[in-house]
Amino acid sequence: AAYNLILDSDKKQFHYHLGKALYSFCDGKDVALTIYLIASQINHGKEWILRDDDLRIGIAELNMKAGKKALDGCDHETAYSYLCAALSLLPKDHWENHYDLSLRLGFLVASAANSTCHYDKAIIILRKIIEKARCLDDQLPSYILLSQTLHAQGKLNDVYDTCSA
Repeated sequence: AAYNLILDSDKKQFHYHLGKALYSFCDGKDVALTIYLIASQINHGKEWILRDDDLRIGIAELNMKAGKKALDGCDHETAYSYLCAALSLLPKDHWENHYDLSLRLGFLVASAANSTCHYDKAIIILRKIIEKARCLDDQLPSYILLSQTLHAQGKLNDVYDTCSA
């Protein structure tokens, strides 16, 4: 009943502050049981997260953990949602300043995109990973998934081109 007293225009901010409070309370603790609750609440306030550079990476990592947990549970649509939210929070220079996070998150998003038939999104992300990766060991999983994604679409010539590049 009290929730209905909150103006509709203030509800996103309410959820954001609730999520931020839960996040700060649980920071550094095992939040396995509540990770979806925390991430979904705080994601309502994306516009406030983007204003807080100190918070962006932490919330991106939280969303990545929620997405990974959803992937592990075979809930690919939920995983894709959390992982895309995480990716959208990274700063423009994330490949330079947060390389490991960018690599892990990019691959997870591409995997979830592939699993949910968002093939074009998966291909774009995988090509970006291949372009930005610092070594072949970092590129190889993306080459494999890119080949599988192109094959699933029947783009056999593109698979050949990818593997011979």
